[in-house]
Amino acid sequence: MSEVDPRKGRSIVRGKMRPADTAAQAPASVTYTISEAFSIFFSAKKAEGIRDRTVEDYETNWKYFTDWLEEDVPAIEITAETIRDYINYMSNKTLFSGVPNRPQTDKKLKTQTVITRIRTLRTVFTFLAEEGYIQTSPLAKVKMPRKDREDKPTFTDDDIRRLLDAPDTETYAGLRDRCLMMTLADGGFRVNEALRLTTEHLDIKARCFNLPGWMNKNRKPRIVPLSPETVRELLRLVNETRQYFDTDHIFVTNYGEPLKAAHFRKRLKAHAKAGGVDLSLAHPHQFRSYFITTYLLSGGDIFSCQRIVAHANIETTRGYAKLSEDNIRSQHAQYSPLARLGLRRISKTKQ
Repeated sequence: MSEVDPRKGRSIVRGKMRPADTAAQAPASVTYTISEAFSIFFSAKKAEGIRDRTVEDYETNWKYFTDWLEEDVPAIEITAETIRDYINYMSNKTLFSGVPNRPQTDKKLKTQTVITRIRTLRTVFTFLAEEGYIQTSPLAKVKMPRKDREDKPTFTDDDIRRLLDAPDTETYAGLRDRCLMMTLADGGFRVNEALRLTTEHLDIKARCFNLPGWMNKNRKPRIVPLSPETVRELLRLVNETRQYFDTDHIFVTNYGEPLKAAHFRKRLKAHAKAGGVDLSLAHPHQFRSYFITTYLLSGGDIFSCQRIVAHANIETTRGYAKLSEDNIRSQHAQYSPLARLGLRRISKTKQ
């Protein structure tokens, strides 16, 4: 049945699909295996310019899933039941089980690990459904495992002092490690962001780092202010580096090559042990957590903090702030409504 559109005088066909719509649905008539489907997804994400690290994570998490399946089955055969079986398998799997040359343990995969892997599957199958390669995503009605929230501690001021006192600054590696720890704690950098810094990014007069968009996770340029103490140590390190190496990188090895995150993690563990700092806290990302927590507790506003650390969502910034029991008691003593009223003490009732 057709009728006339009074605005343009063109006939409108009801109940029929236009040729363009038919072409858009064409992929659904073809059956793809999960490996073929992932190749399509992978190519699309590369074309979108997604960061290499994200693409690598997709590949890794997808391989865990396909290894569990053991067969290259058609993508349309993956159901919600399949996904729930996979979640149950991961939730009961012990670390390194089935992995040769790795020590076996009774510890199971963390809930967050399971959630991260399922998020990858959700991203892949949602893409396939939206592009018409499958009818619907098998994860459309699958709920994520529930995760108990834990208050994780971060560095204290005393921990930072101990860590900064640990390196032997008479050596190049010690000077570099101390400067890197100061930079991480003062600017809230992700460790890989800090290790990519060059002298081109350092603005001495403005006392800050200017980071272009490609260096940041949210792809937006940002300015990271620095304290005079950190700038002084950075200049000292840069001058020392220029005496021996022809490089613009600020943090390099004893051979002048850009420092790797894995190398620094080992060095940080050694400094934490030497300084008597809890080894469970000795991770580069704890400096970022320390910066955000200290910044906010010292009176910094959450909006400027979000800009400095380049969080896309302000709730992410809130989640990083770690309040110890002492912090909570101190804040309550200062801002309790009743404490501000100055109520007089009531004398004991006579018997």
